[in-house]
Amino acid sequence: MPNRYEREIEEILRNLDNAESRTTRGPRSGQRNRRRAGDSGNRPYGFPTIHFGVAEWFLLIAVVTALVAGGYAYAQTTPDHLGSNLVTGVLAIISAICLLLVLITPLLSRSPRSSRYAPMKVTPISRNPLSNLATRWHLFVLKLRYRRRRDH
Repeated sequence: MPNRYEREIEEILRNLDNAESRTTRGPRSGQRNRRRAGDSGNRPYGFPTIHFGVAEWFLLIAVVTALVAGGYAYAQTTPDHLGSNLVTGVLAIISAICLLLVLITPLLSRSPRSSRYAPMKVTPISRNPLSNLATRWHLFVLKLRYRRRRDH
């Protein structure tokens, strides 16, 4: 049984070595099919696409407005005046409202009753821009570990 696993691991490593040695610059078959299906293909490779939900936008607005209000108040500070005025007050209120909306948004987005027979939503795996590099590193470490064990 262990010999079969060793053969499979060796075959996988050989395939990885063959895949790394080939330098093809053309698109992979899945990408070709997607382009034919209507994808314009104008998106540059290597840049991640960022999709924020409503709660994330509210949180981003809250943080930015709080930072702007704090920075403006600090810039207006004098020895006899704290620097708080109408502008910083309005920005602080906007920030507080956005923080409340961050807390309330998940409660409002839930459906009141869930059905057993409702179709399940399949969410695609969102990959980190560095996940490909991390995967290659983990495979490299496994390859080294396997070769060390095989040599002993």
